Amino acid sequence: MLVPPSCIPVRVPCEWSLDGNYGDQTPLMASHGISNRQVVITIQKDFTNIERLLAKLLKAPKSLRRPLDRLNSALWELMDGTRTFDEIVEIMQECYNEDIVPANERCSSSVSQLVELNLVTVNN
Repeated sequence: MLVPPSCIPVRVPCEWSLDGNYGDQTPLMASHGISNRQVVITIQKDFTNIERLLAKLLKAPKSLRRPLDRLNSALWELMDGTRTFDEIVEIMQECYNEDIVPANERCSSSVSQLVELNLVTVNN
């Protein structure tokens, strides 16, 4: 899925937290609201009756923790509904330089994956 530049990616309401640091937070990151910490998304599993029984017998966890890497953590923090996709790509390029090249394609791919996981919606 190619994300249109003028769309606004927004995190869906879900449980997430900030974990360990990825290093020092630069003033540029701070000015854009990037904490430079790992984002961990917690997804509650929705079991059917049979799955619930099996999960109980096998002592399976009731939730899934999905830790994001450094760049996806920053992307997650930027998708608060106040910026267009183009603005997010520009901020990512400013903050991460060569680490994010090609920024548009990498951000688009990440947003698409988060949309597929129902963690992000894209508003026009």
